[in-house]
Amino acid sequence: MINYLLLTAVALLAVALAGIVTDRHFVVIMLAVELMFISSSILLIYFFSYSPSPSPEAVPMIVAIWAVAAVEVIALITFYVYMKSRGFDFDVTRLSKLRW
Repeated sequence: MINYLLLTAVALLAVALAGIVTDRHFVVIMLAVELMFISSSILLIYFFSYSPSPSPEAVPMIVAIWAVAAVEVIALITFYVYMKSRGFDFDVTRLSKLRW
């Protein structure tokens, strides 16, 4: 069971890295970063599951990862709505148009 967690986390990380490297769309890049947060949460659970007793440090670390991921989703939605209302392109190579 535990090896499946490691395999799942590594697969999610590989998909996220492929999404960042191959795509230039802003939303895809942000979702790939979100996949990295999910992968790190799974890896954290994987590593803390090896201890003989439940570790009290695991829960605050997972909550912190989830909080950062939630803030990222809020920022993604905010940027998406702002950029869509202004008519900006979502290609990150063209984001230089955001200069004031």
